[in-house]
Amino acid sequence: MNTELEVISLKKKGILFLALQFLIVIIMFFQYKMLRLIDYINISFIIGAIVLFVGLTSYILSSGFFDIFTVSMRKVFVKSSRLEDVKSMRAPSEIVSMPYLGILQIGGATIMMMFIALIFYYL
Repeated sequence: MNTELEVISLKKKGILFLALQFLIVIIMFFQYKMLRLIDYINISFIIGAIVLFVGLTSYILSSGFFDIFTVSMRKVFVKSSRLEDVKSMRAPSEIVSMPYLGILQIGGATIMMMFIALIFYYL
C-alpha cells in the first residue's frame, strides 16, 4: 500500500517537473523569441530558485522555528488586557502545513537541469 502512494507521488512530481520545464520553454519563447541554451539556463535558474525558495520557506515555517519568536513578539506588542487572546492564537507552524519535500525535490531537479545545460554550454 505504501509503495502505491510513493509511485503516485512520484508520478505527480514527474508531471509537475515536466510542466515546469514546459513553462520554462514557454517563457523562453515569449521573452527571447527563440530557443537558445543560454536562455534556458537563465530562466531555469530563476524558476528553480523561486521554487526552492518557496520549498525552503515552507520547511522553515512548518518546522516551528519561528513559533517562539512569533509568540514573544505578540506578547511584547499587545496590551496586557488582550494577553489571553494572544495565547489562544495559533503558531505559524500550525498554519503552514505544505508538503515541502516534493517542492524541494522539484526545485532541486530544475536546478540540476540548469547545471547540466550549463555543462553542455561550456563544452
